[in-house]
Amino acid sequence: MVDGPYIASQLRYFKTANYFIPNTIVVTILADMDRIGLIYETGLLTNTGKNLTSCLRNEIIPNVKEKYHTSFFKTYLGHSYSASYANYLFQNEPDIFNGYILLAAEKTGANYSEPSPFVIDKKLVGFYYHRNTFYYAAVGEHDLQRRHTYVREVEKKVSALDSNHFFFKYDSIPGGDHANILTLAIQPALEHIYLRYNPSMTAGGAKDAWTNFTENQKYIEKTYGILAEKGNRWYGPYAQMALRDKDTTALLEIAEYFGSEKARASDIRNLGDHLASAGLKGKAMEYYQRTIKSIETSTGKADWQIFALGDCYLNIATKIFEKEPEEGWAYLLKGLQLAEIKGESGAQNIDAYFHAGKYAIDNNYKIKDGIDFLLHYASLRTETIDEIHWSYERTYLILAKGYYALKDFENAKLYLKKVLVINADNKEAKEMLGKYDFKAAAR
Repeated sequence: MVDGPYIASQLRYFKTANYFIPNTIVVTILADMDRIGLIYETGLLTNTGKNLTSCLRNEIIPNVKEKYHTSFFKTYLGHSYSASYANYLFQNEPDIFNGYILLAAEKTGANYSEPSPFVIDKKLVGFYYHRNTFYYAAVGEHDLQRRHTYVREVEKKVSALDSNHFFFKYDSIPGGDHANILTLAIQPALEHIYLRYNPSMTAGGAKDAWTNFTENQKYIEKTYGILAEKGNRWYGPYAQMALRDKDTTALLEIAEYFGSEKARASDIRNLGDHLASAGLKGKAMEYYQRTIKSIETSTGKADWQIFALGDCYLNIATKIFEKEPEEGWAYLLKGLQLAEIKGESGAQNIDAYFHAGKYAIDNNYKIKDGIDFLLHYASLRTETIDEIHWSYERTYLILAKGYYALKDFENAKLYLKKVLVINADNKEAKEMLGKYDFKAAAR
């Protein structure tokens, strides 16, 4: 019932969707009940079953590790009978696996009405005290009651283990039965197994962002034998923590670690954004220029590269030279030129025109061009979704300011009224209409 390629495709999806799941290799072991050799009555193995366990320990796992350079962390996933076999391993061969995913495990024991031979002795208590282990057990809500009872028995017995090192979770899957449990349980199962592969694990304490990250990193390495991936999912939360605390020292440490020579151009750009937000303009410029060089020297640029390149030029103008338009204007125009390019899906960076228009009007520089950018943006907005773009309300308010700066009071007043049609409580628009004497100004 467990299909390796299906599990692998699920993992690929979770990685693409930015779940906190590390790169994982799925190994499918085809063995029928005789090869597994689990004896229901005793919970022990036949000689053939012992051979399979030996094969796991001495052949399969060493070969996988040698071929794929895997860490020490290994998880067993089984369904029904093969899930029950996992409990044999958990009790008798505890050093083979670090994680267990048991889906609808079948109850072992001479009689289904009697307690199973699942036992946690002092030796196991001592073993699991020194080793981080993750155990996930799920049964579909419509599955047989004896399977629910079995997991509850296991849950009660493993409560003797140290909760600082042993992490147990039981799920009764809504809508689940014995056949569909894999489809419904794989996500929560993986989330539990990789419970401690998460940047928020130690976040929120009194420590600074960099110390928080490095301590988390040590725990991850100890638990999973790997380091955190050098991507936005990991540096983003710590960079935001450093920005919140106005801790430029921690932010520089984060940027240096995650912005190594092998970092993706989009990550270098993102780190530049964080540095710019902290007011570290010189360092931010360095990261933007690294991104530009990386993308411009590449061949066959993908959509995301064109977007990131245009974004760098716009950010240099609006974040590095936000009050120096004579310096920033050339970068601004380069960014707008790239914003014209549509990707394979037809998408383009229309928000670039909003930022360009606002930049011109805020700086009282090339205001006519700024108004044209905003009008173009408003025209592009007619076929877009409000939730992910700058609102018409905000756009019209900036247009009103631009027209007023050009002494085009008729259009200034027109766009202020458009703002109030959208939001009658817009305080800034009402203050502008009350503050400015448009008739007097016109004379």
